[in-house]
Amino acid sequence: MAKKKKSTAKTLPMRILEEKGIAYEPRPQATKQFTAEGVARDLGVPVAWVVKAMIVQKSDRSFALVVIPGDKQLSLKKVGKVLGDKNVQMADRRDVQRVTGYQVGAVSVLGYRRSDIPAYLDRGVLDLERAIISAGRPDMGLELDPQDLLRALNAQVNDLTS
Repeated sequence: MAKKKKSTAKTLPMRILEEKGIAYEPRPQATKQFTAEGVARDLGVPVAWVVKAMIVQKSDRSFALVVIPGDKQLSLKKVGKVLGDKNVQMADRRDVQRVTGYQVGAVSVLGYRRSDIPAYLDRGVLDLERAIISAGRPDMGLELDPQDLLRALNAQVNDLTS
């Protein structure tokens, strides 16, 4: 039986980066990974490079994207201060899939079903040598320059980790 070849079809995040003229390198993984640690281990890169795309929900039921280095923990207190909502919380799994269109653990920072989700980037991401974002599927990352990531997201930069 022939071994199944991995799909090389362009994902929505790849197309968005190309439309914006942003260079990236596809980084196929040996296996499906759903954590920054797993992706880093699979690709042989520092876990910090594998940025996490986290969806938070405000008390008015609106959502925001928060992007942090893979080796850091999100501070809901800091995020709440930036968003002006002390009751901000992590969005539940069902809402994450509904608003992004991505499976939890493979959420990209780009290409959401809804276009009304503002982006916030932890300033620590800009200190990284490289950033790896999800390609929108659990077996591929996209490596790019952190400054290009900021440009792609048009995000507000803040201190968002503890």
